[in-house]
Amino acid sequence: MHKTVKDLNSTDLNRALKRGSFTLRLGPFSHLIKGPARHLLPHLIGMYPECQASLDPDDVTEIMLRLKAPNVFRRFIRPQISPDPGFHVPAVPLPESMAPLGFEMGLNLSVALKTCRFVTIHAGVVAKNGSAIMMSAASGGGKSTLAAALHSEGYSLFSDEFALLDLDSADVRAYPRPISLKQQSIPIVRELLGADRVSDVISDTPKGDIAYARVAAESLAENNASAPVKLILFPNFQAGAQPLARRLNPAEAIMRLVAASTNYSLLGEPAYKAIVSMVKAAQTFEITYGTTEQSVQLVEQLAGEGPS
Repeated sequence: MHKTVKDLNSTDLNRALKRGSFTLRLGPFSHLIKGPARHLLPHLIGMYPECQASLDPDDVTEIMLRLKAPNVFRRFIRPQISPDPGFHVPAVPLPESMAPLGFEMGLNLSVALKTCRFVTIHAGVVAKNGSAIMMSAASGGGKSTLAAALHSEGYSLFSDEFALLDLDSADVRAYPRPISLKQQSIPIVRELLGADRVSDVISDTPKGDIAYARVAAESLAENNASAPVKLILFPNFQAGAQPLARRLNPAEAIMRLVAASTNYSLLGEPAYKAIVSMVKAAQTFEITYGTTEQSVQLVEQLAGEGPS
């Protein structure tokens, strides 16, 4: 039986983080993590308690992430950390107390730029009754809040950050990490999911106030799940707007998804074929809404889960 983060002794976990042997298994990836345990350990225990983990490396590790000081001085004087996913990234060093943010940023960079087994698309994904809904939006478009709202209504959360599209089947794979929340979305999601599911706020980050919401244990039980996409949405939150859905033709949807993919240029034709196959089998809409409640009602209508 696989152990989870909550099953591990905190002292042993602390040591494993410091020496770089802590392994987190989530979705299709094995992650090998090294970082400042003092600040990272509470985040792992609070946000990843049900995730499979071990104190030793797996035989094969897809993602290796170190949170390290940008120079020797910042190990001791006003300690800072930068995510190191194994390649150079132009990341601004963060105070060591922001290790949870550096950790989540580092995982995002690793998945976005190192994954070759899937087409990675900047999108949230939820699933219900064996099929998935994909939501792709620019930063501030409301996809994470919408994903959290649907998750609170019984949808399984596959991801709020990346859709992992299988190159052969065009199904999406589950990768249920904590939901990333910014600014005004934090109190909204805290009310939706409960305060016990939302982390403390990290203030004064380069992106403003940040917090994370823990995924329901039921979603983590479907850690290795995959599902065909039946609905592709491009959400656009506008305060005070009336709910509106505009159907997109396949060509427009394909072009938007190509632009939202982080590894399309690396994969080329196989990525294009997978995206085309997914779009052909799904309905595609651009949706506009003014409240979270409106967004859920609109999505459920389009998905055939609610009253029309």
